[in-house]
This record gives sequence, structure tokens and C-alpha cells, in this order.
Amino acid sequence: MVTFRIGHTGILWGFSKDDALPAVRDTAELGYLAYETFGFTIEQYLDEPGGFGALLATYDIPLSAAYCPTEFYDPADAGKDIENCARWAKLAADLGAETLVLQGGQRKEQPYPYFEGMAEAFNEIGRQAAKLGMRAAIHPHTGTLIETGEEIDTILGAVDPTLVGFAPDTGQILKGGSDPVEVLRKHKPQLWHVHLKDYGGGRETGYVGYEAIGQGVVDMPGIFRVLEEAEFDGWVMVELDGTPQAPRSPREAAALSKQYLQNLLGDRATWRK
Repeated sequence: MVTFRIGHTGILWGFSKDDALPAVRDTAELGYLAYETFGFTIEQYLDEPGGFGALLATYDIPLSAAYCPTEFYDPADAGKDIENCARWAKLAADLGAETLVLQGGQRKEQPYPYFEGMAEAFNEIGRQAAKLGMRAAIHPHTGTLIETGEEIDTILGAVDPTLVGFAPDTGQILKGGSDPVEVLRKHKPQLWHVHLKDYGGGRETGYVGYEAIGQGVVDMPGIFRVLEEAEFDGWVMVELDGTPQAPRSPREAAALSKQYLQNLLGDRATWRK
């Protein structure tokens, strides 16, 4: 039986340095096994005594991954992003993180012609991560160059699979027009890290169209069937996009997601005591 490690990302609480403390605290106190945040958030703590690690240690919760957005459109301009990701990877590796989650740059109107070049940039980030004992994985996201099922297929087919894997976001994939169950099944060999997000089906939710786990239309039992088929042993990180219009507090939303997953998974998931 596959047993899932369930954590939570910090975006529900917000993006700022000040948002990190309540996010880490709530994630730990609710019983999630790990926390994930942006590479630049970890960097914001460098001037604090003990850095970001001190905050994690206060609540005795590990860092599973660092999320690393990129901005380049033409891969010839990827140097700054590669440098940023390598720097964030070092900070995350020092904190024990396993994965560097890579987001593509913003899409434009015209078709994107540079997937081979993008793959080489991601391969280089993967090499840098591997030197630190981490692995890099691509995260599809609406509004970016990796959004549709075809774009996911193209970039995963272009990268070196020994250097770069797949970090799907179930809600983003559905919002982008593809069936996340089928996308995950198609790319089972490259599944390294998962953002578990629910989608409201196109209605306004207060969470940029997303929902707490089990409150939307993503086939969550189907997602976990695929992960079982893949004998997935990476992190499953619950995620929800927080906004000022959210109908409940971040802690309440994270608790709602946990309750659903406890009911769905039973002893197939592990939680903090």
C-alpha cells in the first residue's frame, strides 16, 4: 500500500515575509507533515537570526520544496533565472528540501517557439539542483508558457528526465483545459512532486477560482489512484491561492482540506501527531 506524505504550501497565507510565520505555525499545528514556500521568501530571512530554518525549527516542521518562478521568454535570456534558481536551491537544500519546483515565464499571444531552449535552461537548473542533492520538477501554471496539456507534453518530452521531472498542479491543469487525472497518468514516470489543488469549475470562489480540497470539481479519488499506480513516494502538497476575498481564514481552509483528505485516504496518509 502506498502511504502519502501530505504537506501544505504557504501561498494560502500570502507572499510576504510576515505571512510566513502564521503559515508555518498553522501548517504544523494542523498536522501537515511539511511546508513549502517560495525561494525568494527563504531569501528574505537571511538577515534574521537563524534564517528561515529558525522559523521551521520553532514549529518542528521540515521544508519539502522551494517554489521557483522564472521570467524568461527567449531562453537566450535565461541566465538570470538560472542564477536565481541555483541560489534558491542552495538555500532550500541547506534546510533539507527535496525538490525545486520550476514555473515557466508568462505567455504571450503568439505561439511559443522555444521549447527545446527552455528545456536546456531547465536541464541546467536540474544539474545545479542535483549537485545539492535535490531534484528539479516542472510546475504547469495558467497564464504561463506551460499551461495546456500539449505544452506539458512538449516540455516534459524535451527535458532530460534524469535531471528534470514533473510537479503537476491538479487545479491549474484543470483550469488550463486538461484532465489532471489523465495528464498525471500519461506522465507517471516523471512524477516527482505534486501540488494538490481543487478547482471551482469556473465559478468565483474567493480563491482565484480554486477551492479547498474536496470542495471543487477535481477528481481527487482519481488523482490518488494514479499516484498509487505510480507508487509515488514524493510529497503531496495541498495548495490554495489566498486572496482578501477568501470566505474563510487560511487556517480554516487548510483544516477543511485536511479533513477531506483524512476521510478519503484513511491510513493511506500520514500526519503529524
